[in-house]
Amino acid sequence: MNGPPTQTTRILGRGGDTIRVVRTCTVDVVGGPDAGTRARLERPLFRVGTHASNDLVLTDTTVSKHHLEIAVAADGYRICDLDSSNGTLLGSARIGELTILDPVTLHLGSTVLRVTPTDDEAEIPASSREQFGAVLGRSPIMRELFEQLEAVAQSDASLLLEGETGVGKEQIAHAVHRQSDRVRGPFVVVDCGAVVGELMEAELFGYVRGAFSGADRARQGLLETANGGTLFLDEVGELPPSLQAKLLGVLERRRVVPIGANSGRAIDVRVIAATHKNLPREVNQGRFRADLFYRLAVVRLQVAPLRERKEDIPLLVQGFLDQLRVRYGERIPPSLSAVALSKMGAHDWPGNVRELRNAVERAALKINQAADAALDAAADSVATGDDAAGEAAMPLLADAFFTRRADAVEAFERQYFSELLARAQSNLSHVARLAGLDRRYLHRILRRLGLSRGTRDPDA
Repeated sequence: MNGPPTQTTRILGRGGDTIRVVRTCTVDVVGGPDAGTRARLERPLFRVGTHASNDLVLTDTTVSKHHLEIAVAADGYRICDLDSSNGTLLGSARIGELTILDPVTLHLGSTVLRVTPTDDEAEIPASSREQFGAVLGRSPIMRELFEQLEAVAQSDASLLLEGETGVGKEQIAHAVHRQSDRVRGPFVVVDCGAVVGELMEAELFGYVRGAFSGADRARQGLLETANGGTLFLDEVGELPPSLQAKLLGVLERRRVVPIGANSGRAIDVRVIAATHKNLPREVNQGRFRADLFYRLAVVRLQVAPLRERKEDIPLLVQGFLDQLRVRYGERIPPSLSAVALSKMGAHDWPGNVRELRNAVERAALKINQAADAALDAAADSVATGDDAAGEAAMPLLADAFFTRRADAVEAFERQYFSELLARAQSNLSHVARLAGLDRRYLHRILRRLGLSRGTRDPDA
């Protein structure tokens, strides 16, 4: 294997795209009912348990249906017990989460596993596209997601999107709907964490007139509203157990019974659910029904947080600016400065894409407000009581202001990147890391500023 022996993932260039490869592991059952079984970790997430949806399926009754996960991380292989009934033991210690780089032996109930990193690598398939519907991303991890979404959009299988709050799960669900055969049907969003109890039941299933106090007329529920289209269950892990059972019944029978009704109505919906919780762990702890989880998670996809795909930030920022220009017009700048992008690249964005979008809007409007204030001050200085003269001067003042502003920004950028190049001894990869920018985007900036001559990129 090329690179340091501890390197578990690396990026390779292929044509104009980049791809990820992972260092594989063998997972051997060396004790227990399934002794002699071997599986291989060849993708970023590997699951172990007795349910058929796992990558390594065990028959040992002392092992939980969803027992543990092995995730390939930048610093090694992260083994995470999913609050299993009998735990995951390393020697005599029960682990919650453990990162390894060397072979390790684990005890799961009566089963003994041996996890062994190898020198073999496996390529993770990735789309060549940098956009799926309205969802943007040029990083390998997002193009890997696009590759999976392209396939799942053509099916009618239930989809579970997992990821932190703000990563864009609703936008992804909408993009799947728009690229599916149900595109002509409705896309209905249910925020499962917004209301609880009887209110949520009424929202989902609807009710007939007189079903309860205040029900002076019948109302169609969101499940029926989504008939022929897609139902998006946002934060489905927040549903109370009573509603989980009723929802499962509707999805299995494809009939919804409004509150107070004696008979049901047939529905045809595709379900996409999303959660920031680890639902297998919620199942093990008894907070989420296992049968509903299996019904929703026919396909499970992880959406990475923004801090793990910072090379997407310039593309996302430009997309948000384009949207703002549609809303506010030419008052919004066509781009942000490289310095502003560098600062954004250095931030970890705990609120993910949602937080970035809000930051871009604030930055764009702040620039706009500063320009308006400067123009007002300039206009006051020349409009000495003659409104016509002041009005005639305003276009010239605007041109002068924005010319001076553009010149100042360019001068600041040239100084900033000149200093970074000096610190990094003209190494483009080092400058990109210091600035938090994608190498290709950085190269365009340096060419625009006339600073690309004499640079070198040994990592290209």
